[in-house]
Amino acid sequence: MFIRVPEQSIEVIREAEVVVAGGGPAGYAAALAAARSGAKTLLIERYGYLGGVGTNSLVSGFSSGFHDGERMIIGGLYQEMREKLYQQGALVKTNNYEPFDPEALAFYYMKSLLDAGVELLLHTWVVDAVMKGDRVEALIVESKSGRQAIRATTYIDATGDADVCARAGVPYDIGRASDGLMQPVSLMFAVGGVNADRLIREIEQIEGAPFDGHISGMHHVIFGGQEERVAKAKADGFLFNVPRQSIAIAWTLPGRPDVVYLNMTRIQGVNGTKTDDLTRAEIEGRYQIEECVKFLKAYIPGFEQSYLLRVATQVGIRESRRIRGSYTLTEIDVVQLKQFDDVIAQAHYMIDIHDPTGQGTHYVELSKGTSYDIPLRCLLQDKVSNLITAGRCISATHEAFSSLRVMSISIALGEAAGVTAALSVKQSMSPGEVKAGLVQEELLKRGAILY
Repeated sequence: MFIRVPEQSIEVIREAEVVVAGGGPAGYAAALAAARSGAKTLLIERYGYLGGVGTNSLVSGFSSGFHDGERMIIGGLYQEMREKLYQQGALVKTNNYEPFDPEALAFYYMKSLLDAGVELLLHTWVVDAVMKGDRVEALIVESKSGRQAIRATTYIDATGDADVCARAGVPYDIGRASDGLMQPVSLMFAVGGVNADRLIREIEQIEGAPFDGHISGMHHVIFGGQEERVAKAKADGFLFNVPRQSIAIAWTLPGRPDVVYLNMTRIQGVNGTKTDDLTRAEIEGRYQIEECVKFLKAYIPGFEQSYLLRVATQVGIRESRRIRGSYTLTEIDVVQLKQFDDVIAQAHYMIDIHDPTGQGTHYVELSKGTSYDIPLRCLLQDKVSNLITAGRCISATHEAFSSLRVMSISIALGEAAGVTAALSVKQSMSPGEVKAGLVQEELLKRGAILY
């Protein structure tokens, strides 16, 4: 059954040179880079705050893709943000997994963008793209104000799910090649009332994130695993709805050793572009969290008096659409540490595939002191001439994507997209016509690390 909707006249409420869809790490960096390059920039975000998975999904720690074990390999806007949060006492430096305060990050993103002159349009969804030939003429958005239109010269899709690209007719892939299945999603949560002193004494920390005594006068710890305790809890009747066999990772919030954030849930068979799947994931996730909190209190030292403090606004989506771009990054490119002439970001994060059907996770570690390149061509495609992609929906295979999907790398990709968009506006050409050397030159001026 279908309902016919009458033809509508939709008001154009904003015009800009660069419009960015999505205010997560890639969208934030894209908008900030475009604005600092002199382009009139507008950012559209569905929530009332910025940050993406780092804030709304409570994935409040930067994974180690920014550091190769010997040196920083991502600079620019990422390094600027990292230092500012660290100076505020809102981020812990480890060069491995760096926890941060999600509220501090959300405000930092917002203030940075406003200071640069970016116009924000919050509580707004992109629902369609109006095409004129091979160009996006306008984006159709929905909000409490109804259905409206926004026009730009160049558009950046930083939605994470390639929503703009899909609506503009850009070809894409979804899931793994064999069956289209995607990595499971997780619903993050935080507990309060943790005895950090006991936790530090009795729980071994993850290798590479050693306890350094104090952070701003407060304890800090990162831990995971606990397979034996999880197995015992399952044998005792706990965690019967939780498929994960271990605690994936947990860490204390900077400056708050009594608050611990946990990645412990796993919901399979979720397509992050389908509302029914997302609804099921939110429901299952909360049932799993209820059991996880009981498990922590009963089996993990230091959690005896803990309580559920906060559940993420939405489940964390690891994987959905990936565009078919001018170049598709592959697993071979990652593991063979391929270098490209049009490099716009380096990365050092393991191939990290959470099994779409089972319990485990497939890892392929990269050697210390190494990195691979991500080329500008992965952000571009041949179907829509004035549209750039940034973040986890760029052109990559299921396997390569599992390495580049983390936030620090997304920020680097977003910065490159923003610079490319601004250059395309200045030079009155499509993003694909902008010479990679000019993009690299601008990125290096801004402190990016490309070599």
